[in-house]
Amino acid sequence: MISRLIAAVLFFLCICSQVRAQLIVKGKIYDAETDSVIVAVNIYNINTKQSARSGIDGNYAIAAAEGEQLAFSITGFKPDTVTVTYHMLLIQYDVTLRKQIVTLKNVTVTSSYQADSLMRRNYYSHIYEKQPGITGRNTPSTGFGISLSPLSYFSHRAKQKRQLKKRLIKQEEEDYVDRCFPVEWVARLTGLRGDSLSRFMALYRPSYSFCRKNNREKMLLYINEKFKEFKKP
Repeated sequence: MISRLIAAVLFFLCICSQVRAQLIVKGKIYDAETDSVIVAVNIYNINTKQSARSGIDGNYAIAAAEGEQLAFSITGFKPDTVTVTYHMLLIQYDVTLRKQIVTLKNVTVTSSYQADSLMRRNYYSHIYEKQPGITGRNTPSTGFGISLSPLSYFSHRAKQKRQLKKRLIKQEEEDYVDRCFPVEWVARLTGLRGDSLSRFMALYRPSYSFCRKNNREKMLLYINEKFKEFKKP
């Protein structure tokens, strides 16, 4: 009798573990043109508001259930939204993203800071909007005392939303620096190529605040000064 009870409990635990395992969608994210993996893609469950990010090997994993929608997005690529099916919960589901092409007067650009920023702001508008603090916006009209709401503020979902917002803001700042300090422009000004160009870009990459405070002319002076330093033994 006891052995049957133990067997039944083990069988139940096995079924539960299989059900929990099925509630995870995982796989790899690829570039449609080069078939190479894409790093740091944002994965967002539209229904549960949970988020994840692909690793350096392109792998991702996010909690999801059948019928829920997952959004995949990263700067320079068209966002993609998929509806979770039962089949996706059983096997690895790989995602392919295509580059975002912006055409302006016979000039084709693979990424535009303004377009990407606007698209990202619209896509994650509910994340960018101001979130309720620890008071949960419950401040009495009389002005005396506050009503704390720690459960909602420190919940796992609220933490994930704050983390995603930080990542999106950081990504936007990095995109702005790339726009002000483009590798093609630096290569044309300095004549550097290959590893030398990569090392110069890494050593003298300006900060976001520096780019905000200085215009194109001052950035030109900055590159010239840093190039002189770079050529010194």
